[in-house]
Amino acid sequence: MDVIVIFNGLGNQMSQYAFYLQKKSINKSTHFISFCRDHNGFELDSVFKITSTDFMIKKLLYILFRILLTDKIKVVTIPLKRILKILNCKIVREDFDYSFNEDYLKASKGITFYYGGWHTEKYFFNEKEALLSAFKFDDVEEAENIEHSKIIANCNSVSIHVRRGDFLNSANVNLFGGVCTKEYFQKAISNIESKIETPHFFVFSNDMEWVKQNLSISTVTYVTWNTGKNSWKDMYLMSLCKHNIIPNSTFSWWGAWLNKNPQKIIISPSRFLNNDKHTDVYPESWVKISDY
Repeated sequence: MDVIVIFNGLGNQMSQYAFYLQKKSINKSTHFISFCRDHNGFELDSVFKITSTDFMIKKLLYILFRILLTDKIKVVTIPLKRILKILNCKIVREDFDYSFNEDYLKASKGITFYYGGWHTEKYFFNEKEALLSAFKFDDVEEAENIEHSKIIANCNSVSIHVRRGDFLNSANVNLFGGVCTKEYFQKAISNIESKIETPHFFVFSNDMEWVKQNLSISTVTYVTWNTGKNSWKDMYLMSLCKHNIIPNSTFSWWGAWLNKNPQKIIISPSRFLNNDKHTDVYPESWVKISDY
């Protein structure tokens, strides 16, 4: 039995669910469990109505996963882990460079928990239609989102996602914080302006003041009204834009991936992590900017 662990924010959860669909097509006994303890909880349900069935099975699998994961109360957990190892229960953690590993798609023996991001479409390329069906946004009701969805549809709209905030804290800055610099965004904007006539940029950011002070953008709308549990509506608006400029963020990765414009231009960095020499995270058709 293969078990995909769903955790972290919406973009991560979408990648993990996409991986689950691919794994389930290979091994029908595949399940997923929710391990969402931060952000806005299990957003696959609240945003896409993807519910967790087989409650009792998932509850048991969750308990097994917690036993395998924890290092606390060793007098209890160490004997239990030994028993679970004999029963061939284990955790497979994704390589932290997020490179594609075809071995992860093979059905496993015993009970294997897959604990990672799975952020390359190579893990779910065959499930594109199923994902487009699963990841359909409900119609938004707020006047600002309705108004701007119409504006986006009637201009050469380009989303720009600038993620700072949590990427600059002590836990993340050495991993993610140096990838998308001011120079990256200016180069991406110039690239779009050289290819698209009269682009209208729609900016989404958790540090809008930095954007306004550092990025030179001609025709621009700053999207600031979708916050908290409504943050997913930023992804909805990104997906409606005709073109996308994204940072090393799974949130806007999915906004760009769900963009249905057949002529879309998606610009991404060449790296996902600061120290990447190669990454499979961004699809081959996307324009990757490096040397910035």
